[in-house]
Amino acid sequence: MLTVATWNLENLFRPAADADAARRQVYQDKLDSLAASINGLAPDVLAVQEVGDDAAVEDLRELLDGDWHVELSPDDDRRGIRVGFLSRLPLSDVQRVRAFPAGTAAVQLDDDGTTWAQMGRGALESASASTRPRSAW
Repeated sequence: MLTVATWNLENLFRPAADADAARRQVYQDKLDSLAASINGLAPDVLAVQEVGDDAAVEDLRELLDGDWHVELSPDDDRRGIRVGFLSRLPLSDVQRVRAFPAGTAAVQLDDDGTTWAQMGRGALESASASTRPRSAW
């Protein structure tokens, strides 16, 4: 059985190089809490949202039990936030997804009728090397 979970990492960014000790400790506490939760869930594939920088995801990956593969979407929103996968299984055929699926209506952004025909933050689609069903996150 394949276990898939999803987790919002809530703006996961490393603190600035000149951050004080308190800010660095808040970051480490967040990583420790996330790792404990993820290790407790023990998913095979974890879809993550609100990823800031690659280094922060690497810090988290190092705290997780076992070996994990990481794939992050290069398509961030205007704040530098994106989505990705952490997977115990090798990921293959990873594709960037930005457009809404065919037949999906544009999303209205505000009352003046402004719409978007694509996601504000790109997604990924992948087929694992050991499973063929495709999933988009």
